[in-house]
Order: sequence, then C-alpha cells, then structure tokens
Amino acid sequence: MTKKSTLDFAQEILDNYRRFNIDDVEVLISENKRLSVKSRNLKLENIDRSNSININVNIYKDNRKASLSLNNIKKIKINEFLEKGSAMVSSMPIDKFCGLPDKKDYETSFKDLDLEDKNELSDKEMLQHAISTEAAMLENKKITNSEGATRGASKNTSHLITSKGFKSSFTKTYHSISTIAIAGTETNMQRDYEYSSAIYSKDLSSFKEIGEKAANRAVSRLSSKKIKSCSLDVIFEPRVAKSILSSFCSCANGVAIARKTSFLENKINNPIFKENIKVTNNPKILRGLGSMPYDDNGIKSNKINIIDKGVLKNFFLNLRSSRQLNIPVNGNSGPRNLILENGSETLENIISSIKNGFLITEMLGMSFNPVNGDYSRGAAGFKIDNGEISYPVSEVTIAGNMLEMMMNLTPANDMEINDNINCPSILINDMTLAGL
Repeated sequence: MTKKSTLDFAQEILDNYRRFNIDDVEVLISENKRLSVKSRNLKLENIDRSNSININVNIYKDNRKASLSLNNIKKIKINEFLEKGSAMVSSMPIDKFCGLPDKKDYETSFKDLDLEDKNELSDKEMLQHAISTEAAMLENKKITNSEGATRGASKNTSHLITSKGFKSSFTKTYHSISTIAIAGTETNMQRDYEYSSAIYSKDLSSFKEIGEKAANRAVSRLSSKKIKSCSLDVIFEPRVAKSILSSFCSCANGVAIARKTSFLENKINNPIFKENIKVTNNPKILRGLGSMPYDDNGIKSNKINIIDKGVLKNFFLNLRSSRQLNIPVNGNSGPRNLILENGSETLENIISSIKNGFLITEMLGMSFNPVNGDYSRGAAGFKIDNGEISYPVSEVTIAGNMLEMMMNLTPANDMEINDNINCPSILINDMTLAGL
C-alpha cells in the first residue's frame, strides 16, 4: 500500500460522503516506520523492525459520531464503507459536544518546525551506536554485568483531511539510545540506566557520555541502606521530577476536569504553586520532541502558560473538553514541550541548606489518586545530612498530597530541555518517608 493510495482513499471519502446522508468526515492517516537494535555484551542481541499504516475515519451526523479504523484498503469499496459508516453513526447516542472544529480554529499558517531527520541510518550503524554506548559503560571496572544498550529510530508521517477543507501532512522522526548497567556482586548489586532522545540523530548525547553516566549511576548506589520512617525534605532530580509534572498534567487535562475526576477542578485562576513558579507548554519549538504544527484535530496551537506566577491559568483542552467546559479551544490538548522554568538557586546550594533530606534518583511503582491528590511512590536515592550527601538509600516510599507538594515546591536552576516534559531538580519540603 503506497502513500498515494491512502490519500486517494481519503479523497474518495471526501468526494462521496454526502451521498450517504453524512454531515462531516475526518480522515487521519498515520504511516510509521520503526527500527530498534539492541546489543548485549558488545554483540548483536536483537533487531526489531516494523512498518505500519493506520487509517481512522470519524463520521459525524446529527450530533452523533462513529469511528472506523483500518490498515488495509486493498479490498475496501468506498460505497460499502460509507454505507456502513452511515448506519453506524445513526445508531450512536447523541453527543452535543462532538463534531469538527469551526473553520476559524483550523491552522492556516504552517511553520517549518524542522521535525524530519532525512539521514536514514543502516542496521550496521545503529548496532555500532549501541555497542559504543555499552562499551563505554563496561569500561568501568565496577560494572559486573550489562542489560544491554538499545538504539532506536522511527519515522511517522501524519495526514489529516476533513470535510471542512483542512488538508495537511507532516513527518516527524525520533531517535533514542539507552543502556542499563549492573554493578556489584551477590547481595550487593545495583542497576541503573541512562538515555538520550532527539528528533535528529546528531542531537543525541554522545554514546560515551551515556555509557559512562549509566555506569557511574549504578556504582554510586552500591552498599545502599534502609532508613527509618520520618518526615524530611525531598529533592527530585530532573528525570524523576518529570513524573511529578506528568501526574500534574494528567489532572490539568480538560477531559478529567469535565468528568470531575481531578483535584484541580475549580482551581482555574487560583494559586496552586509558589508565586515564582511558571509552567509553559509550547508545541512549536524547533526540533522539539513534543512539537506538532497543529493539534490532533488540525486546530492552531501556540505557546501558553499553564502556570503563571503560581496561578493555574489554562487546562490542556481537546476539542470536546473545550466545548464541555465552555472554554475557547487552545490547541494544547496535552503536554508538548512542557517546561517548568528554572529557579534561582543551584542544586548544590539547595542541598547545602538541608539538614535532613533525601535526594531521589529513581522512583518505582505508582499510587496516585487524581481526585484528591494523594501521592505515594517507591523510591531510591541518597540521604542528605547537614547539607551533604551521605550514603545511598533504597527500598523506601515517599508520600504526600499533590496540592501540598506543589505549594511546597522549589525549582533549582539545572534544567536541560531534552524531553517532552522538562524541568530542573525540584525540592519539596516536609514529605513523609516510609522506611524501616
């Protein structure tokens, strides 16, 4: 099945849908090509390759919606397909919030976001990247085993065609490299990882740096101790702090607000962070991992403030939730290049100010109640005593309430923009730690 045939199929739907008493149609086509190569002990362990095409057709009639999905159109007759769609949508319940966007809300100015790396790598090149990363990790003599290194690359082309005249396509590539190190022997063993991801292969961190960081992280956790239950100040390093932001975003989503399943209901335009906190969402960063030229429905999108001066200013809104909440659509249906902006203090200064604390470098499991904000996760990291990191800690649980956590949150100034959700290290005062 070629790219041309799928677009011809979409055009046939647009040319014929009115003959079947259908009000509007929306055709979304996704063509994905993916390659993943894994090395283990400096040898090829696995190659995973896939190519897929998915077509989703949304049919609207009399405030009803039906969705049909397919990945092979060779034997599809357009009249039979539309007749089936018309029958399906007629049997659906009425949903006054469904339907296509207003024409004025569609994107009309298409900025080149530089989202396609046209340099395709061979299997051999990908394997060499993985081996180089794993070799750098194994140079550390305290690394006793390897769970391997994985090099991934994907290319996705998305097409969106609607009966209201919107028609656009874009291609986005994604590159990643990761490795997992095991340090120590017998009962004193620890594992840790490092990774990098980017739109362009050349923007990945160096393979040597990734391997060395994974090794150093695993070694630093050797001889971990358990500690007694207590209340203390907790620092989350950036890669685990992102998960706190992710939980917040799931509750700042218009779908959850409309369903009344979020502790942020009725919090719009109210302070929920300290006054110096700002969180932005920007789907149009050049080469951004979360970047898109428009949202999933073709709606124009721009940078918005989710949090400004500590105040909740916007929800993540898809088309339906914006109608449910009677809020103008903003083209930001989810986190896309989300950034919690840097604070003023270095991580070192924050650590030095803590008498009794815990630096978290890994979190395990998840217990989070989005309705009331109760939060609990397994954690590992390092004890902080009198302003200094003293020893590694494992097998503890940290807990709090998300509203209280946000109000007690202080960001450091060590953020690097390298993911879809980005933030610096964050300090949250007075959390509960459950240990021995």
